[in-house]
Amino acid sequence: MHDRYLRGLLPRIGLGALVVALGTVIAACGSTSTSTSPTAAATPKPGTFNVMVDFTGAQSVQGSLTTPTVGATCAQYATKSLEWTIGLGPPVGSPILVDGVDINFLVSIPQSTFRGAGTYTGNTVSGVTIGLDSFAGTASTLTINSDGSGNASFTNYIGSTSSAKESGTITWTCS
Repeated sequence: MHDRYLRGLLPRIGLGALVVALGTVIAACGSTSTSTSPTAAATPKPGTFNVMVDFTGAQSVQGSLTTPTVGATCAQYATKSLEWTIGLGPPVGSPILVDGVDINFLVSIPQSTFRGAGTYTGNTVSGVTIGLDSFAGTASTLTINSDGSGNASFTNYIGSTSSAKESGTITWTCS
């Protein structure tokens, strides 16, 4: 009986140990300490805008907010290759609380007129909402710097609900 136990169980244990040992040897042969694959280039990290607003008129709002650069680095954001139609501001239709008031705005340049860092005039600030009132106008200016920072201002926009006037400045850095 003892002889049967050695012939039946031991070969099964021995076979299992052999499979584990062989797997370890095969795995060790398949790996090396030096890699032959090329190193992937580091992907540039998207930037973040640190925005300061100063709105005066119908309702004064002063404060700050942050918003992403939508996948671009700060320097890319100031180049012609990015085409500035995506603009800067809180997501359209999603106001953000600043100084106790929900605000929204969009600073943008049409792709057809964007030429990179520089100053632009016309309807560069749009979609201005403060609380429940929306303001519209065309008297605005935008300056974009080569590092992605900049400033924009608008003057005497008229409220759709109140007919009151609103003016403001928006400045930002990019990090």
